[in-house]
Amino acid sequence: MPMERLERAIEELKRRRVGVGIVLKPQNIYYLTGFYPTAFAVLLLEDEPSLLVSPMDEALASRSGVEVEVVRSFRRRLRRIGGRRVGIEKGYASFEFWERYLRGRQVVSLGFIEEMRMVKDGEELRRIRASARVAEKVLGEVEALLDSVRSERELAARAEYLLRREAGSAFEVIVASGKNSSIPHHTPAGELDTSCVIVDLGARVEHYASDITRTFSLSGGGVFPELYEAVLEAQRAAIERCVAGATAGDVDRAAREVLREYRLERHFLHSTGHGIGLEVHEAPRLSRGSRMVLREGMVVTVEPGVYRELGVRVEDMVLIGKRPKLITSYRK
Repeated sequence: MPMERLERAIEELKRRRVGVGIVLKPQNIYYLTGFYPTAFAVLLLEDEPSLLVSPMDEALASRSGVEVEVVRSFRRRLRRIGGRRVGIEKGYASFEFWERYLRGRQVVSLGFIEEMRMVKDGEELRRIRASARVAEKVLGEVEALLDSVRSERELAARAEYLLRREAGSAFEVIVASGKNSSIPHHTPAGELDTSCVIVDLGARVEHYASDITRTFSLSGGGVFPELYEAVLEAQRAAIERCVAGATAGDVDRAAREVLREYRLERHFLHSTGHGIGLEVHEAPRLSRGSRMVLREGMVVTVEPGVYRELGVRVEDMVLIGKRPKLITSYRK
């Protein structure tokens, strides 16, 4: 499959009349070749594509089926790249890279690689589902610890350990309790307040990520039930719009309309969700006004949240199709 993707990418470059594409992003290199760099590497997209790697990655890269060139000085090698019209990942390549190697050339975006990655094939879906199963298993183990762990930091550390024991951690676990739950990306710190605990975690299996969030309460008092029910209803409405042909903005709008009815929309501080795969956050973004048309085979998260004196967020992964299909289904 990677070789087919590589051929498609080279054909797209030719269609755009680009002489050479310079791929730097590890996830894109892996997607196109099956080789995931452990050090700096470059994929040159030409008629005869090649991987430029350090000696540390020679053995791994040689399994890709792509020509491998071991480079001891990337500075000298990259300055030899020819062509006046060059493709780069504009959202990833640094200004320093452009200034050092590409000044004076016409630069074209390689954004089409991320567009290719949005629709997942069968093998990608297998890995994503496996990653989601690990995340849900760990989430269950974390929930069971709520009444015995004393601090947010300890609970997050336990979750990280459990994820790494099973597979890998896709990102730093978020544990936000009590008043800290009103901060969407709170860094775990103080005492664990079990009246309200947001746990946001994800696994990584064979380079593919998962992402799931649940909000727990061992007391269920105060404003928690009202906020929780509003967020659940908003999530259900948004998931219903996760169908091929709808726009990413439609999904976001569905969540906001529900929260508006509860007079909570102004406490919804982020977009409704995002694509997920080789990266935790990738296209499409389920945001206000987005006209991106959802296609069958895309995988997205749906994660409305409300952040007031307490915060509540519920997140699941959904496969886009003629009907939405939940990838995560941990109890709510």
